[in-house]
Formats: sequence, C-alpha cells, structure tokens
Amino acid sequence: MANQVGTAPGDAEPSIPQWSPLPDAFLGIYYIETRANLHRTAEFIALEESAGSWSGGGTATALYARSLGRVHDVREIAPGRGYAAIAYPAGNLPERGSPFAAIWLYLLAGPLFERPFADVIRLADVVLPDGILTAFRGPRFGISGTRALLRQPPGELLFGGIVKPGAGLTPDEVAARCEAAARGGVHLIKDDEKMNNPVYCPLHARVAAVSRALRRVEDDTGQRVIYCPHLTGRPDQMLEAARAAVEAGATGLMVNVFAAGLAALQMLSEDAATEVPIYVHSGGRSALAHHPGNGIDVRVFARFARLLGGDYLDLYAQGGYLRPEAPAQTRELANVLRAPWGAIAPVLPTCSGGLTPQTLAANYETLGRDVLPMAGSAIFGHPLGAAAGVAALRQAAERYFQGLASPSWS
Repeated sequence: MANQVGTAPGDAEPSIPQWSPLPDAFLGIYYIETRANLHRTAEFIALEESAGSWSGGGTATALYARSLGRVHDVREIAPGRGYAAIAYPAGNLPERGSPFAAIWLYLLAGPLFERPFADVIRLADVVLPDGILTAFRGPRFGISGTRALLRQPPGELLFGGIVKPGAGLTPDEVAARCEAAARGGVHLIKDDEKMNNPVYCPLHARVAAVSRALRRVEDDTGQRVIYCPHLTGRPDQMLEAARAAVEAGATGLMVNVFAAGLAALQMLSEDAATEVPIYVHSGGRSALAHHPGNGIDVRVFARFARLLGGDYLDLYAQGGYLRPEAPAQTRELANVLRAPWGAIAPVLPTCSGGLTPQTLAANYETLGRDVLPMAGSAIFGHPLGAAAGVAALRQAAERYFQGLASPSWS
C-alpha cells in the first residue's frame, strides 16, 4: 500500500521525501505523474531500468532475479502522483574502475522519459550506500581545504570574482584585472565560461600572466588568491590543458561539466598532476532541471558534483538576474553540498548571477556564512575600479552580519 505524503500549494511538487541508504543497493528517487496506477508504474520502471524482462527461454535464474531493480517504497500525494524509491542492486556495478557511469545508466539511460503512460518522470534524488561511497574520493579541498590554502580561519568572510568581460581580453588585461581585485581583498578569481582560450588569449600565456600578478600581490600584502582558469573541452585534451595550467601557475581549475561530462570531473579531481581545487560551473543545468516536466533535479547534479570531486559549485544568486531556486530549495541544495556524507568532504557553495552589494544580504540569509559570493560586473565594472568593487561587497557583508542590513526581499 502506498504511503500518503502532504501536498504542496497549487500544482508545485512537494519537498522531496528522505530515505535511508540500503546496504546492497542504490536508490533512485523519482517524482512521477501517471495516468496509470502509481505503484505499478514504479514497478515497471524498476524492471525496465534494470535488467528488463527475462528472455532466451527456460526459467529465469536466481542471478537474474538478484539483478532486478525493485520498488523500495512509494509515497503517494494524489492518485497517480507521488514519489517512488527504486532500489538498483549494487552487484550490477563494475568490478573495477569508477562506478559512476553505470550508476547514471541505471538511473536514467533506459527509455525512462519516453514512456507514454507517464506524463512526468523526474529523477529527484539519489541515495548511495557506504559501500559505493568508498569508491569515490570527493572534493580534495572543499571548505576546510580552501580556507587552509588561503590561510583564512573558519568563519572568515570569503569573496570571489569572475573576470569581465568574458571574452575579448588579452592575457595582460586579464592579469591586470585579477591584480586589482586581489589588492581589494578577493580570495578566488575564475574565468568567465565564455573565456575559451582563443588565439588572442591562450591558456598558458594567460595563466602565467595572472600567476605573476597574484604573486606580486601576495609578496606585497600577504593576500593569497586562488585563480581558476577555464579549460572545458574534450576530456583527454582537458586533462592535458589542466596539467599545463597548473605547471604555468594556476592554483585552481574551472570546468563546466555539462559540456565536458560529469565523469571528466572525477578524472581531473583524481589526477596526481592537477592537485588544485576545482570550480564546477553549472551553466546549462536548467535545461535538465527546470520545473515542471521531465528532467533531473538540481540536487542530483549537486550530489554528483560533490561525489566526483568538485570543490566549489555555482548556485544561482538570490536577487540577481537569473531565475534561482526558491530560498528553501537553495538551502536544500547547500545542505546537499555541506551536510555530513560518509567520508566525502563538504563542497563550498558559491552564488553568482548578478550578485551586487544590494543583493548580497539575501544570499547570506539563504546560505549562511560559509559561502563564496562570486561577482563579475559588481567588481570589474565598479566605477572606482575592481579593488573598490571588492571593498563594496565586503562592506555590505559586514553590515549584514552586524545587523545593519536586511535581505532585499524583506
């Protein structure tokens, strides 16, 4: 018998139910809207997304039976609408190597979204047992490692910058902008995702110029800054570029995993020659995760970004020019990144997309103090220069934590 869960206002999906890990299987949590019986729809998904129906004649074997997915639980909201937790046997995963691709294939890669009897199927969450978690290292640096690199104590406010404009700059122009922001007190700088190492601003020359500039700042002021150049590309070429960037002085890396592939993130994170933090750019996620309809919830992407070794992950800023999740949903995403999860270290959430001193308070209200606000135009477009842009963000943050400023929505 399906369990009932509370409904959400209007047609919105309710909060995603929580399930505990199983010892022998990983759970795919699906939100389903179907014209058929919800439990039977879940059973069909469990069968077809795992081993499928027995074929070849004779009697189905015990091994086949152990390889089938099964419906662990159903939480019904209304007839034909609710959540199903489907257990996929861990024994189906590869004997050696990373199990990530196989997990992804079981969760999503059958004709999951093409079933005519289901109007909506969304992968809402994933629950992994300890036995699978041990196959992943997770972030190399995360929150505490980043603070150690920067020599910043727990609780110290951190600020990040996104080099603007995103294209059309020479290596020396990028370096000058980075130096100015660093002298203003920024802690991390990343390329814009549209900086794709063109002939007028190649990766090695840009990293070398920025590295020299940031060393000058550290020598003069003691301020350490992590610089994450953008190197998204074909995985083998991206790994080569990452090694070259670190050799040239990069102290971080940035990759968009929708363009490069999630498995490429694990490749970069576990490479011995690129032992620097990785900024995971999330542009493009809304194409998969935008409600309503079929798709993959952002929390699944956040969970895998953490599992596969991302140290920082973009969450869209509250009050900016992007369409963010609601504050409660954004807090849930931050919890996915920072909550205890076996031996997997926490990720430092970032927030970007039109972040300004005026919208900063709303993001602290939503995400707390352990967050990395990332500003582009608010820093590099400040009329008094990038250093003044960083100073304006710091002043706004300090006013908020002193109780002198309120979130922009209040």
